[in-house]
Amino acid sequence: MAEARVESVDAIKNFRRAWLKFAEAASVALTEAESDAVSTLRWLESEQKTYWQNQVRKMTELVSRCEEAVRHKRIFKDASGRTSSAVDEQKALAKAKRLKELAEEKLENVRKYTPRLNRDIQLYKGQAQRLGTFVASDIPTAAAKLDKIVATLEQYVALQMQDASTQQPVSQPTDEVVSESAEPVEEPRKESKES
Repeated sequence: MAEARVESVDAIKNFRRAWLKFAEAASVALTEAESDAVSTLRWLESEQKTYWQNQVRKMTELVSRCEEAVRHKRIFKDASGRTSSAVDEQKALAKAKRLKELAEEKLENVRKYTPRLNRDIQLYKGQAQRLGTFVASDIPTAAAKLDKIVATLEQYVALQMQDASTQQPVSQPTDEVVSESAEPVEEPRKESKES
């Protein structure tokens, strides 16, 4: 097994906290992104579709009224017996037709882009699912492994400290200490053979 050089257990703890903070932020961002996309789709399907359908109907009615005004100007004569100018009514009719075309174009865009947006949202969900799975399961698993690593390192450090405190360094006595503590030793007497 290869050796590891760990200089700070606190650095691992800080990394674990940052990792979990990232997981939380990523989870919130994924949820908000999906929520925004779905609410935009609902907005297109309901509000915008209804709004532009109503605008088309209103502009169609406006065009009909303007056409009727132009027709009246051409048919009916004024008090002097002349046909009145219909320039203002024709300008109003042209403007109403432009507004109707714009409303029809917007309604067509809503109809065209709603299914496309729905398809893109489904593609996004599929691609974001990988990140969501990573955030929901892989990061907590990695954090648990980091917890085990920290616990193992802390046990190792505690064991090293315990071993260091139980082992007292053995020192060699100096001459001074030996002379003070040593008792004088008498040399054994030699017995003579004469006695």
